[in-house]
Parts: sequence; C-alpha cells; structure tokens
Amino acid sequence: MIGYEYTEFNRLSNPHGYMYSSFQGSEFIDSYFIERLKKIKKFQHLKEKKYKSNVDFFLYSKAAAVLNDCLEVGYSSELDLSLKSSFKWKVPFHSNDFLLDIDDSDILDLSSFNIKNELNTESLLVSILDYQLNKNENSLLKIWIDRLVQRFEVTKKLYESYPYNLSKGEGNNDILNLYWLFALSLTLFYDSTKNIKYLSTLLKITDLLCSLDVDELWHKIPIKGLLSVLVIELLSIKLLAKKIDEVNFDFT
Repeated sequence: MIGYEYTEFNRLSNPHGYMYSSFQGSEFIDSYFIERLKKIKKFQHLKEKKYKSNVDFFLYSKAAAVLNDCLEVGYSSELDLSLKSSFKWKVPFHSNDFLLDIDDSDILDLSSFNIKNELNTESLLVSILDYQLNKNENSLLKIWIDRLVQRFEVTKKLYESYPYNLSKGEGNNDILNLYWLFALSLTLFYDSTKNIKYLSTLLKITDLLCSLDVDELWHKIPIKGLLSVLVIELLSIKLLAKKIDEVNFDFT
C-alpha cells in the first residue's frame, strides 16, 4: 500500500506541488481513505474547545443544519455500515455547544467588498459564509470564491490580506482559522454546485490541515466543524471514485 504523500509533512511550511503529481490508480485512492479515517478517529476523541465571541463558531452553528442536510439527503446511500463503523461519527448539531454572543451585525455585507481596496481575508471569508447561509443567489458568491480559489491555487497559501486586485498576498499565511473558514465555504459551495473545481481546492486545504499536529488544530479551529467537512469530503470522493475499478471501500 502506497502512502498518502499530501499529509506526510507539514504542508503549511512545505506546500505540495500538486500539478506535478501523477495519478497512481485505485491504490492511491485507498490510501487517501485510510489517511482521512485515521484523522477522523483522532479528532473524534477531542473535546470541543469553548471560545468567546468567535465568529467561526457562530457561522458553524448556522452551517450545521445545512451540513446535516447534505449528509442526510445527498450522501445517505453512502453512509453504509462499514463506513459508519469505521469512525462511529455523530454530528454535534447543537448551537449550545458553543458560546455564541455574535450576531449578523458583526459581519460585513459581501457586496461592500471591492477588489480595488485592500481586503482583510478573514472578514471576506466570514462575509462569504454569511452570504452562503442567508442568500439564495450564487453569482456574487461565485465571483469571490473563484478569486480566492485562484489565489490559493497559485501559492497554496491564504494570506492575512490582499492588496489592490487581489495581487500578491500580504501578512501572515499561517492563520489556521482562514483555512478552516475557506474549507467550510468550499464544502457548502461544492455541495450546491457539484463542480469538481471546488472539491479539488477543498482537498488541498484539508490536506494542509490534516498534515498539522492535532493539538495545534485543536487550539485554533473548531474540531467538530472540521469533522463535518472531512466526512462530506470523504463521501464526495467515494461517490466519484466508484467510477474507478478495484477501489476498496471496506474499512472495517
């Protein structure tokens, strides 16, 4: 069995050049599933850390019902016994898991952002997620998600801010909350569009997060939220990989 090289090293400090990777067949797909399930099991044993006035928890509590619907409606046929028994996963869809004292007034409207101005990445991602969860319209949303996808795919990083026209990023690129927020946004957008482009970028971001020390993740992002994203990603890949012969889905 070959290893899953994309999480073998810290991909925040050592990004992987995906464009130079060759497809290694069903054995590689199997290694992806085994690696992700190992991470899921580790994350399940962690208790969610409480945060005060943390907008990512506020957004996750709103996204939770949507993620639950994704699983129950879009992936119910894939939640077979072998997969369930592998990670014995239960989604914590209860807003009282978090200390929520933020409301929508703390979030800028997505229409207020302009590429002619310097952009704070966290504020933009928060507004994108809020827009996804409250508006039934994809055109403005797609414009901003595509811009961030393009910037991430070039550098495999998310920077603290972006100057005029989303040119070269500035500031820190190791803020884990940015990667978590973008992963959540891409999960929701892939589920609504089924466009492989967004699943591809999501995979690279979750690879990066899964390559990091578990304790570091636990201190920086909502682990239960990351679990939700990883399970939906895993099931999405499972559906796509069914088209490839000899992929092994028995993880018991």
